[in-house]
Amino acid sequence: MFRNFFFISIGITLFSSCVTNKNLDILSVKNKSSIEIYNNQDKFRVGDLLSIEIKSLTPSKYDFFNKVGQDAYTRLSYNPYLYGYLINDSGYVSLPSLGNIYLEGKTIFEAEKIVKQVANLYFDDPHVRIVNINSHVSVLGEVINPGRYNVLDPNTNILEIISQANGFTPIANRKKVKIIRLEVEEPIIYFLDLSDKNIAKSELFFVKSGDIISVEPMKKRFFVVNNLSSAFSILISGLTLYFLINQTN
Repeated sequence: MFRNFFFISIGITLFSSCVTNKNLDILSVKNKSSIEIYNNQDKFRVGDLLSIEIKSLTPSKYDFFNKVGQDAYTRLSYNPYLYGYLINDSGYVSLPSLGNIYLEGKTIFEAEKIVKQVANLYFDDPHVRIVNINSHVSVLGEVINPGRYNVLDPNTNILEIISQANGFTPIANRKKVKIIRLEVEEPIIYFLDLSDKNIAKSELFFVKSGDIISVEPMKKRFFVVNNLSSAFSILISGLTLYFLINQTN
């Protein structure tokens, strides 16, 4: 009697501890579905370090902007503070020959337009490109490669950051991802359900510089199966073993 109860308990425990596809879905939908995306308008803040490149028809006049002939991505392999322009406490960046330009609270598009207006006074048909090179987020918890990741594209979303960390571990809880947002007046902790497609409509869908993303484990973490049929196979195998043991007795 005790043996029967033991095997039945083991079967129920194993079956209830399975992680199936339902637990692994991202933006879970059953059929083809459109997704509404939040209109992200990230703005520069004090302390942002900007890579500012100005190209024109007169190369000899803008060499001081294109330092060592490298783009923003390449400069990250060096010390970015040697190559970037910092937004100071007053909201200005100081550019060679162009002087102080106020960029705090501006989007990249707005900042490029402002810098281009000033550059038009000195250069022929200038093209301006601005990248925030000290923007970063930290990813912790149940991902394959936790760590700190640079974010050069202001429209980078949380799914892209998770992919940079090589995805979730098998026991990651996709329905409760914690975001600690520090770069605001009052730091706030949020929770996201990545299986809910409506998160794309939230500003939390897009990461901000300084975000700490923590992926929590599931409460049930005995083992993982790929689908429901695998879970039944495990249960049937357990029952088969039980009957074989009973027959030998």
